[in-house]
Amino acid sequence: MKSDLSDRVRRTIEKYHMAEKGERLLIGLSGGADSAALLLCLHELGYDICACHVNHCIRGEEADRDQHFCEELCKGLNIDITVKVVDVPAYCRANPVSEEEGARLLRYKALQEINADKICTAHNLDDCLETTLFNLARGSGLKGIASIPPVRENIIRPLIECSRADIEAYLFEKGQSFVTDSTNLLDEYSRNKLRHKVVPVMREINPSLMDTFANTLGFLREDSRFLEKMSDDAFAEAVYNDGFSCKMIRKLDYPIRRRVIMRILAKYDVEVSQDKIEMIEHLICNGGKISVKSNCFAYTKSDTLYIYSENSDLKICSDDQVKVSEGVIYWQGRNIEFRIIEIDGKFENVNKKFANSCLDYDKIKGVIVLRKRRAGDRIRLVNREHSSDVRVLMKQAFPLHKRDSAVLLADDEGIVLAENFGAADRVRIDSTTRRVLTYEVISE
Repeated sequence: MKSDLSDRVRRTIEKYHMAEKGERLLIGLSGGADSAALLLCLHELGYDICACHVNHCIRGEEADRDQHFCEELCKGLNIDITVKVVDVPAYCRANPVSEEEGARLLRYKALQEINADKICTAHNLDDCLETTLFNLARGSGLKGIASIPPVRENIIRPLIECSRADIEAYLFEKGQSFVTDSTNLLDEYSRNKLRHKVVPVMREINPSLMDTFANTLGFLREDSRFLEKMSDDAFAEAVYNDGFSCKMIRKLDYPIRRRVIMRILAKYDVEVSQDKIEMIEHLICNGGKISVKSNCFAYTKSDTLYIYSENSDLKICSDDQVKVSEGVIYWQGRNIEFRIIEIDGKFENVNKKFANSCLDYDKIKGVIVLRKRRAGDRIRLVNREHSSDVRVLMKQAFPLHKRDSAVLLADDEGIVLAENFGAADRVRIDSTTRRVLTYEVISE
């Protein structure tokens, strides 16, 4: 007979579409009450499960005790278990993170290394309350206050709607022991302070705290999910010409606009903070150029926001020019393929897009090179009565950070082709053309 807790876990899995019976589920097993209950529940519900215990090398003999407990628990249930040992203190000495955060990062890394369809963690409703309070105390938006998500990528949390009291009652009913992490009893960790000092006061104010919070959390998650979906759609709509439309972003209501800016920052691996959001918003409204992180800049042009990095990839080809030959040339962060095609001169119906990417190879004077624009460069395009300043053309066609990587071909007499504008009139293809030089940007 299934317990009330098992039924609640089953309903939670179905509600959030967490897992199918045929999938293999990996349980992060610490040996504490939550993970022990999760193991028993999923075993009781007939899921294909395995376990992983991560020894953090923090608590000496106590950590070895926890490992032994987990191994014996799984052995009694005939469940496969993997033990991973990670040196959290050494990791924290090498990286600027707290012991609590270091343990979390290494634990998830260890779990992801094991072959399984889903990873199950034992976060419960009490954990969600503590997370909400923690995020509220340090400052957070709706997503942070909505606490731990039931599903995140391949990580699922079947106990997310169960209280710690319900979990411990379930284990008592089953006669199942568990281990207690002594660090959970210490108030030196922020979450423990909330658990031991703040939550009890809240229970005095509202004896039905967990039920009330569960309802509130449901509303918060639904609101957050709705706003995130709207923001995803707005972000996709804002993408424009290798940048983002300032006009479109300005029209958005602030809650959506802020989230779109957060997505823009995240896309370029810029730390998301209120200061950075405000800097980008000011740029979108007023124009200009700012530094958003080391060697990374944001600026606006023609009411479009661009973010670019002055990274090493863009400087691999630092020469001003490179000789053009058949094959792929890596140029300023782009792979450009050049081909010489022999034809019969019948170009009456040639595709205009193709024609803008080719020239008559036999009309080239001397050596043809791919190079950056230079002061004084001019080109007389096909069917034009006058020549054009190449720098002006590049400004029209490319944002600032793309101009040096534009395809600009020159021979001994000057520019013969400019990307997006086509060939010079003197190397245009016509009825006498027998060899055509073409290019295609194949990656960037």
